[in-house]
Amino acid sequence: MFKLDAFVFAVAAAWLSGSACPALALDVGPKTLPLKVAGVTVEIPVAGSLDVHTDADALNVKASGSGDLQAIQDNALAIARGLRLPHEPCAHNGVNVVVNSIDAAAITPAKTSVVIDLSGHVALYACTKVLGSPLKTKLAEDSVSISAPVELYLPTPNSVALRLAGTATIATGRPATMEAASAFLGDVNAALSAQLGKLLDTERARAALPVLPGLDVDMESATFAQDGPKLLVRASGRAKMSAEGFAALLAFMSR
Repeated sequence: MFKLDAFVFAVAAAWLSGSACPALALDVGPKTLPLKVAGVTVEIPVAGSLDVHTDADALNVKASGSGDLQAIQDNALAIARGLRLPHEPCAHNGVNVVVNSIDAAAITPAKTSVVIDLSGHVALYACTKVLGSPLKTKLAEDSVSISAPVELYLPTPNSVALRLAGTATIATGRPATMEAASAFLGDVNAALSAQLGKLLDTERARAALPVLPGLDVDMESATFAQDGPKLLVRASGRAKMSAEGFAALLAFMSR
């Protein structure tokens, strides 16, 4: 395994000679990167490894890395409160369930996914029209728990996003409320699905990295993992870049 200065020298020598060289390996990081999740900015320590092959035209890089997501777990409640769950008292005619508050939240590793658990309070409204005018009546208030499995996926070769890994489940304190809440579980799933796609502010996360010239990235995998109760993310991929872009990447990682 090379140190950074020896690594750069070896790559540069192969590049300048115009010849291919065997794979060169380098461990990089840990490097702390900012990430915005549901409006909450957290610092994520990231470490990884690079395997580099040179040819006459470009540097071919195979990269793998992991990030420590403890900061996301620590801010679970603030992140959960950034979700927009059903909040319109009369989104439908008939009985409507509205999530009034999120009072507690936890993000727990579950193999290659995570489970988001929320608890708070809901209200039930009956909505109808009388002589063409809307009529809204609050029927009850109750406690609520919502649990949703979430996974990472690759919507494009150079981006990572979140989605539901199944369907959310809901539980309330009283059977009558549960019956109404179950009828509108589809609303909860739809709201969560829409919000999860926006949770990772990928443009801001990417903006924390320098603009690298001649960079072509192809992500191959991204998944959650765990170290005991601690949540991790692991990713791997390939990139082709110019010598200038590779030098800028190493300079950034070494700061």
